[in-house]
Amino acid sequence: MKRLLFICALAAISASAFAQAKNVKKVKAYIENAIPPLALDLSNAKPEMIQEYRELLEPALTNPESKDLADTWRYASRLRIHDMNVILKRTGGKFGEDKTQLREFINNQRDIVSYLMNYERLMHVPNEKGKLPYKEEEMSKEHMIAQQAVMGPRANLIVGASQFVYDDPAYAVELLKLYNETFDHPLFKEKDLRKTDENQSLANFIYATALKTTGGDEAEYLKLFEQSLEGENGPLACQELITHYKNKGDKANQMKYLNYAAEHFPKQLVFGMSLIQEEIVEKNYDKAVADADKLIAAIESDEALKADENAHWPYYFKAVALYNSEKHEEAYNAFLKAYEFHPDFDNLNGAATCAAQLAQHNANKKDVAKAWYDKAISHFEQCRTDFPDKSDVWGYQLYVCYNNTGNNAKAAQFKKYAK
Repeated sequence: MKRLLFICALAAISASAFAQAKNVKKVKAYIENAIPPLALDLSNAKPEMIQEYRELLEPALTNPESKDLADTWRYASRLRIHDMNVILKRTGGKFGEDKTQLREFINNQRDIVSYLMNYERLMHVPNEKGKLPYKEEEMSKEHMIAQQAVMGPRANLIVGASQFVYDDPAYAVELLKLYNETFDHPLFKEKDLRKTDENQSLANFIYATALKTTGGDEAEYLKLFEQSLEGENGPLACQELITHYKNKGDKANQMKYLNYAAEHFPKQLVFGMSLIQEEIVEKNYDKAVADADKLIAAIESDEALKADENAHWPYYFKAVALYNSEKHEEAYNAFLKAYEFHPDFDNLNGAATCAAQLAQHNANKKDVAKAWYDKAISHFEQCRTDFPDKSDVWGYQLYVCYNNTGNNAKAAQFKKYAK
């Protein structure tokens, strides 16, 4: 009895499989009789016929006897294109903030792309008798129709991924994995996508972000960030690489991408400033000064950069590097320039400190020393006026300067800060 049931089950499966293949033929006959051959538009079909079409075709997409038939994907893609037009008519191309309708549309675009790619592939697979499913002329026509139909949905894969990269990064990965498969697929052979697709960099950045968020392969998303550097998201991709290698303690690669960012994105002042800071930490003062000069040149040649609230920092960092390398007069001038951009305590105190240092260094040249002390006192007095809360700094320095110049009365006024 058990053997009989098993045989009956096999027979049922075989019959079902045969039915799916037959359904595809039925759909084909309906489409080609009701609609002009090779047409993509099902808008004239009655709703009940579309529903019958759907019920016949959907199971065929996964059935072993029909999923490898070119016609299955030929007509399934036409159904999805019909669905796309219905969605766009219903929404007017405007999707709700909850993204439910947008996801419905992007799922549809994903299906169109994957179905047409399957169709193209299977058009070139011979049957058991060694024959291709279509004549050469028909294959050529179908190829061009499919290629024309797929380009819009393919572009929308990036749109979908960009909208869901943070809400559902796994979904974004799925969409862009399919997008990447298109580059070497025969459906797009005339398009030469690797040379003509202007969205590659954007797609790579979104894909890298989604992979990173989902804990994907580290080497892969780093490569994708690298491939994004020349696009509009280059600064963001570079920041991702800098942060990654900094967190890994990989100083060489951190500096590699900081240098790249400073050179290629000079208007993003944060990169140049970060590079100079790192060079100062590493005591590479000459390089820090040279990179500060590059950034300063960019600022002084660009009115927008001059107005940037961070424009004073390259002067400040240059001054710090010069001071640390004991080039105090150059540092003094750099601190004053920074103060012109940004009149804060650090810049003014930096200039005053340099002047005091130069006075002490020229102690054997009384006139030179006095001139520098006069400058130092002037700057520290201004600190006293403008930044009274910094008395622990300017108070002591004024005591030293007045004491060293023999102004005992003034020195006595600030003696309390010498403790």
